[in-house]
Amino acid sequence: MKIDKSNAADIPEILSILNASKGDNLTAQQREQEGFTQGTMDAAMLTKFQTGSGVFVSREQRAGQDVICGVAMTAPGSLAKHGTAQAAYQTVLESGFAKAEQIFLYGPVSVRKEFRGKGILTQLLLHICRTLQKDFTLGVAFVDKENHKSLLIHRHYPMDEAGEFELNGRGYVIFTFEPLRVQAFYQHPE
Repeated sequence: MKIDKSNAADIPEILSILNASKGDNLTAQQREQEGFTQGTMDAAMLTKFQTGSGVFVSREQRAGQDVICGVAMTAPGSLAKHGTAQAAYQTVLESGFAKAEQIFLYGPVSVRKEFRGKGILTQLLLHICRTLQKDFTLGVAFVDKENHKSLLIHRHYPMDEAGEFELNGRGYVIFTFEPLRVQAFYQHPE
């Protein structure tokens, strides 16, 4: 497996992964159990993420070709101007845990169904922490309260539950993490 920042050629494959993980074809119970990716993304928005702190992908060789098996998006928190990203960022900023320029947003994150359970998400998280640690001291993620699978995954990582908020009738849990702490955890698990 190789992890790197994505480029323009990766956009169609990334959008396909994100769209497939939305869970629109699943029942409410299946969405709780399997997880889902929140929000919508198009090529123009994805390009903006790529030119910021980056969209990271894990790649594996399949039949002699690179296949993207997982994707994790990041953005400087100060770029969040509306919606759930802005609400999560603002809540963390007001808490005083970090200065505005030290916060980055983490997510959405998705792993292709056939690659799940192989540690890809952990490897993406570690790579992002190593890459962004010089520029940011705090990562922020937010998870829909109905996304039980994602909540379980985030609670498995060395992240702190930093609060909750509601927007448009939906509840969200905010997770924060320090890149250096995440790396230390996986070097010497607690």
